[in-house]
This record gives sequence, C-alpha cells and structure tokens, in this order.
Amino acid sequence: MRPDPGTDISVPPDIHVDTLDDTRSDAYTEFLLSMPTTLLYASDRYRRLLKAYLGAEDRYLLALDGHDRIVGALPVFLKRNRRLGNVLNSLPFFGSNGGIITHANPEAKRRLIDAWHALTEKEQCISATLITSPFEPDMDFYKQHTHYSYLDRRIGQLTRLPELPAAEDLERRLMGIFQDPRPRNIRKALKNGIAVTAECGKDNLDFLMATHKENMKVIGGTPKDESFFRLIPEIFRYGEDFLVYTAYRGSEPVAALLLFYFNKTVEYFTPVIKENYRTFQPLSLIIFEAMKDAVARGYQWWNWGGTWLSQDGVYDFKKKWGAEDMPYFYYTRADEEWLLHRTQEELKEEYPCFFTVPFRALQP
Repeated sequence: MRPDPGTDISVPPDIHVDTLDDTRSDAYTEFLLSMPTTLLYASDRYRRLLKAYLGAEDRYLLALDGHDRIVGALPVFLKRNRRLGNVLNSLPFFGSNGGIITHANPEAKRRLIDAWHALTEKEQCISATLITSPFEPDMDFYKQHTHYSYLDRRIGQLTRLPELPAAEDLERRLMGIFQDPRPRNIRKALKNGIAVTAECGKDNLDFLMATHKENMKVIGGTPKDESFFRLIPEIFRYGEDFLVYTAYRGSEPVAALLLFYFNKTVEYFTPVIKENYRTFQPLSLIIFEAMKDAVARGYQWWNWGGTWLSQDGVYDFKKKWGAEDMPYFYYTRADEEWLLHRTQEELKEEYPCFFTVPFRALQP
C-alpha cells in the first residue's frame, strides 16, 4: 500500500506520556516481550504483586506515539507518608530493577525522564530513586538526566545459559560453565541420595516459607512475609511464571528454591536449606536440575540478582556457577536536609521495602 501523499513518513509521530492501566496491560506485556532483555520486575504480574503486597501506588509511565502505541516505559511506585513525605522508586522491594525501557528511542527516554521529574515535583517527594537494569546499555543517560544526589552500585550477576543442544550433551555443557567445587557439589548431592522435584503444592510452599524464615534468622536478615508468598499463586501461573523446586532425602524435604520466569530470563528468587543438611549439597543439585529445565524451555539467562560490593562470599558463590558481572546503579535524588538526620530504623519503619537514601549518608 502506498502512503498517503499528504503524510510525511520521515517525521516520527509525536510522543506523549500516559500511565499504565488495566486496559493497556496486554499491549504493555507485548511491548516488554518485544525485547529479549526485559526482566520480571517490569512485568504486569509483578506490578500486581507489589501493589497487593506493599499497598503502594503504581505509577507506571508509558511513552506513546501518535498512534497510541507504546514505545517506552518507566515502571514506578509511589509510597505516601504524611509525616515524613512521599517517596518514589523504580522499583521498590528486595532486588527489584526498574529504569527506562525502550527500543533505543532517545525521544521516548527524554519524555519519560521528564515525566519522572514532573511526578517527583507534583507528589512533593523527599526521595526518588531509579534502579537500572543489569542489561542497561546507556548509563550516561542516567548520569546526565537524573539530577541525582547519590549514586550506589551493585554487581548484577547472571549466567548465560547454553543454547539447547542434544539432550545427552546438556549436562556436559552446563558442567563446563561451572567452576570448582560446583561439579563436585552436584555429584556429592547425588551420592547422598538427594532427589529433586518441581512442584508447588501447599506443603512445598509452607516448607519454603518456614525454612526461609529460619535461614534469615540465622544470618540476621529480614525475611519476606508469609503474605508475600501466599500472593504468588494468586497472581502468577504455576509452571509458566514460577516454579518451586524441592530437594528430598528420602521423604524429608531438605532444601527448596523459588524461581520466576519472564521473557528470556530465570530469576533466582528465594533459596532455602535446612541447616543440618548443608553438607549434603541439596541446593546445588536443585540449581543444576532447574538450569537443565530452563535450557530445555528456551531460557537464555539465569539471574542471580544483585550483590553488594562488600559481599565477597555471596559474589564468589554466584561466580562459581558461571555468573558474569553486569553492574547496575541506584540514582537517588533526595531532600538531604530532611532525610539525613533520620535513623535507619525510622526510615525502614516508615518506608518498608522502599529505598530512600544510602544509609552511609545519614548523620547522627
């Protein structure tokens, strides 16, 4: 079909910004899946999970062309607080990446970052943090346009999964990615009679939740609430969006792993293990079996999540599974006079699961 002679097809349609609602959820998902490196955290189902769990307001910004087609997105959550002030995150919750998503469209990126700043001003936010994706190719854009007060760095660690080979070749190719002692760990689990299944009955989820709580208590960490885990099967599709792998010794569950699946990436989300079975290496066998399944299903990346620069042991654990370093950054614009004289405990209590300001910057 020839173009209308009155239309100048060399000029791109005007781009404007609107917000995501349920009428655009299918188009939004289609847009995300048109790029191989978009992650679970930008997805519509994850938006619904955070909205239900955090009780915060979703303000996902969409860049639309003159034909109302999505050409860019910036997922955002707003946490209201009448006493201290409002906070924006892209995105909140443990390890969630946000940032701008486009097909290398500079105009869409400019419109979205302008809309981010406008939203910060409109809602009188005392803190606004953009967390980039480990796949983000253009960090200079954020450095130039976020007007940040603080910059935090995390090491994203991802394992590039092999392409689907002949079935008999898969185990050898995976073992070739790992570093010692991972292959030995896997063999030790098998020698000790560990068996792995992928299922998500109530018993599996209950075991995962209870053991997660125990593990976090041992290391002094903050466990995810039971309500978070209960929401997962209500919002996500078992077998398609998530799986729970469980390791058994005989009939006793000894380790488990919650995985999410989106686009081309598997998210290593919640691993748990019974303390008295660590030497049996059940989690190593779970990871190996889950990676084999992921390859068979066509996934390209295994995302271990972010690592702090100070977490040498965690970094080494992931590295030995063949993980590549893909840094990502927290760009924070903050009302320093108001925030810096607060305590860590106060900020955690007032803004649970939201990033406000690097705690190192707080003043006594």
